[in-house]
Amino acid sequence: MEKTKQKINTGNEHRDIPGNPSTSKSSKSKLRKTATADSLKVLSLKQWNFWKENGYVVIKNAVSREQAKNTAKFLWEYEEKNAEDKETWYTAPRAKIKMKELAGTGMVEVYNNQHLWNNRQTQRVYDAFVDIWGTEKLWVTIDRANLNFPMRPSH
Repeated sequence: MEKTKQKINTGNEHRDIPGNPSTSKSSKSKLRKTATADSLKVLSLKQWNFWKENGYVVIKNAVSREQAKNTAKFLWEYEEKNAEDKETWYTAPRAKIKMKELAGTGMVEVYNNQHLWNNRQTQRVYDAFVDIWGTEKLWVTIDRANLNFPMRPSH
């Protein structure tokens, strides 16, 4: 008699998925579908519609200039690159990225770094996410940052 493999539900169907699958695969919450000008905290209705059409939106002055500079400085240091020296920009990654589709995309895996937490804790960033999700009950994750360089033929 041949034995068949039976899938056992361990409660962790995401163990082979890199990153944080808690939000990408198992969230029951859905993004807000509609908005009115008076229901938005940060976004204008025009920005809301842009978000719905394009999947991203730019929030000006979401973090202070000083905070943005501190975060950028940290990312340059972490990646062992120099903003003033282009020769350092295209060196091999410091570590292999588990999600192979992100290789060469500028992802910097600095999970839960304080600079990223500081950015996410600003009121404008929080309120922008409230606008997008349509709820104040948010679960914040800090997964990674991005450091992009101009395209070169060999990269």
